[in-house]
Amino acid sequence: MLKLSRVLTLFLAMVVLGCGPRTASQPSGGAAPAAGSTGESGSPVAQAPTTMTKVNLGLLGSASDSGLYIAIEKGYFQEQGIEIEQTRFTTAAEMVAPLGTGQLDVGAGAPSAGLLNAIARDIPLRIVADKGNVNKGWGFQAIMVRKDLWDSGAVRGPADLKGRTVALNGRDITPEVFFDAYLRTAGLAITDVDVVTLSFPDMAAGFANRAIDAALPIEPFVTQVVDAGTAVVAVRADEVIAGQQVAVILYGPKFVEEKQDVARRFMAAYVRGLRDYNDAFAKKDSAKKAEVVEILVKNTPVKDAALYDRMIMPGLDPNGRVSVESLEQSQTWWMAKGSQTTRADLSRVVDNQFVDWATQQLGPYR
Repeated sequence: MLKLSRVLTLFLAMVVLGCGPRTASQPSGGAAPAAGSTGESGSPVAQAPTTMTKVNLGLLGSASDSGLYIAIEKGYFQEQGIEIEQTRFTTAAEMVAPLGTGQLDVGAGAPSAGLLNAIARDIPLRIVADKGNVNKGWGFQAIMVRKDLWDSGAVRGPADLKGRTVALNGRDITPEVFFDAYLRTAGLAITDVDVVTLSFPDMAAGFANRAIDAALPIEPFVTQVVDAGTAVVAVRADEVIAGQQVAVILYGPKFVEEKQDVARRFMAAYVRGLRDYNDAFAKKDSAKKAEVVEILVKNTPVKDAALYDRMIMPGLDPNGRVSVESLEQSQTWWMAKGSQTTRADLSRVVDNQFVDWATQQLGPYR
């Protein structure tokens, strides 16, 4: 009788996952793994329901979204009974309101003064997982200096940037904290330079037409600018502020309170994606890397597969753990600057229960 029940369950799962209509948010690859499969360590993943639950996900479409894209394309969310509905945003701050009202269940973006202000004052969002860090060896963001200034010796370190024009992609976000930390090694602060805000593609143009002296692009723009011969890498982020938390996964309050089981299953799928990513780029498993690069070429703006062999990728913790210490450091900096006016209690904001559950299901990453 037990065997018959399991057969019926698997049959129904196959009907729902394989034969139903495909939406734009569903992966276009092969069939999803069967529910109840084993995790990375051989530990069984909890049996998923046979009916699908839609989860509304907001993301930016960047390389640090890799864990999400891998989990979508490889069917890990489907295996957990989850159908992902994607919405693109330009910043995490834009996700705050829809997360608060329940229009979005999950958000993926960078922490900022505005985000923490909103959490501290009005909207009890939860930071639940890593979505990008600059741990040692993962310095995907860099301070770049215009090549003519570097070659002439006019700018060779932080002290030489005083009074010069430096481009950031935004204010009151983690790159500004990183840049200020770099300047302070020479006794300067960010107020000692002329900061302009430019998109990453516009930074490349700014170097080419000599409108800026330095900038803080991320990959693949770092590698592309080096290839263009218009700027050089002065220092990478992991050499200045190793371990900085630069992006996070956010859960909306309704998702946490009303769909806790789904929230757990979402995290189990996401962590599997993170582990595939680390297999590819940390362990350098050639087969996994080829598979992951194909997924990233399909889903991110980096369409040149060869770039993945040359650029520095974002750090993604294989267990999804967030650096509370780094978030606290960023918050302290924004409070001192005055851009964050209300301190968020990170002991309540950062909620590890979901990554802890996922790790229990999947076993430790080896």
